[in-house]
Formats: sequence, C-alpha cells, structure tokens
Amino acid sequence: MKKFMLSTLLFCTATNWCQTELISSQKLAQYSALLEKGTYDGHDWSIFSVLPKSRAYTFQKAFEHFETHNGKIIVELGTTRSFVHGGLPGCNSNDTKFWEPNNPTAWDWGAGGFTRVAAECLAHMKPIIYTIDLAAEHIQRCKLITADFAHLITYEVTNSLTFLRNCTFKIDLLYLDTGDMTPIESTARLQLEEAKIIVTRDLISENGIILIDDVRNQTPRKFGDTTGLGKSKYAIPYFLDNGYEIVEDEYQVILRKK
Repeated sequence: MKKFMLSTLLFCTATNWCQTELISSQKLAQYSALLEKGTYDGHDWSIFSVLPKSRAYTFQKAFEHFETHNGKIIVELGTTRSFVHGGLPGCNSNDTKFWEPNNPTAWDWGAGGFTRVAAECLAHMKPIIYTIDLAAEHIQRCKLITADFAHLITYEVTNSLTFLRNCTFKIDLLYLDTGDMTPIESTARLQLEEAKIIVTRDLISENGIILIDDVRNQTPRKFGDTTGLGKSKYAIPYFLDNGYEIVEDEYQVILRKK
C-alpha cells in the first residue's frame, strides 16, 4: 500500500521525541495494551505485509508532540460516545449501569476513547479541550466518562462544520473522528468539508498537528471501498495538496504543516 510518510527518525529529531520519556507517555502506558487490542480485534489485516501500528503508537506520538511544544488547545470532532465496545450489551446505550469507571478493560477501546485518554494523559499540561458532537446523548455519555477531567473540557452539541466555521482560536492538536465507517461516502465527504475549512481558515497553530482516526479501519473495505484511506480518502489528499505533510502513516495518520 502506498505510504505518504516522512521517516519517523526525522520527525522524532525535529520534535525532540528521542529524549527521556515524557509524562504523557508514562500515563498512556497503562492503556497501551487495551488500545492495541481495540485497534486490531474484529478486522482482517491479511492485505498488509506489515501491520499498521495501533492507536497506542499514534496517541503517544501526538501527546508527546503536544507536551514537547507546550500545546494548549485540543479540539476533538466526534466525541467518545459509548461505555462499552461495539457489539456488546450496552454499546451506545444511555444506561449508566454500563459505565465502569474503575474497570478500564470494560471501556470502548474499539473506538479509542480519545476524550478520556487525552484528558488523563495531558492533564498536567492544563489543556483546554473542546469535544464536539452532533448528538446530545453522545455528549451526555462523554460527560460521565470524563467526569473527573470535566474542568479541562468544553462539551459542545453542534455540527463539526459549524464549530470550525466559528472557531476563533488556533488549534494545537486536532482529532478528526466524525462520522461512521459505513456507509463511508457520506463520512468521507464530511471530512473533506472539514479539511477545507481547516485549511481555508488556517486553524492549526504553527506547531500544531492533525490526528485522524480510523484511516486504516477495514470496515469500508468489506463494503467495496478500495482506497485504503476509508473516511479520509478525500481529506488526506486535500491536506497534502494544501500545505500539509504526513509524519505518521499507520492505523491513524498524523499531519503537520510543511
């Protein structure tokens, strides 16, 4: 599969990632095995000669970059919306009995849990986190999941395009995770519109990065998508044509300005 990637060594050197392990990485370590399992389970990876690295890897790279560059603002488009993994009893349920705050193994690692994990791993940075979702019930679930970090988070029930059009600040870490994996076309078109606003309005800070989830998710392939980029099949080429470059090309993709 074609790779749009700078070498990890160059990016590591440019961002001082080759130094002593940072606080964010130490905190993330407790979830690494769960993130690995959540990324890979339930998918057929046989088309890959080399398995793309999991969310654990790209979360670490994104958090370390944010920490190294003293980032402040995180925006997540598409909130953490389920207490448990897809297909299990309680998936996308509003029933709070399914949320087990002291049992991380029961959390929805198939979706990555970015809101909770980012807040916990970067809490020492006192970030300002915006999590955006169109569904009020998703935001309500996220509030419960992230209750102990609510002082860091602004929860907004709104359309991602509306949020981006009205955004008045630069973003240091943008997490793109709106839409479902099937049907993929509507999600891919939405992400392209998000990308156009991000580029046109120059919303990413000088040292900011964009982290896109589910680029290598294999669900779209089951339904005939052959691009290998899933929900990002239009957005990633657009970013590359408009001043961005890929610095990590795995299950998730990280981009930065050239």
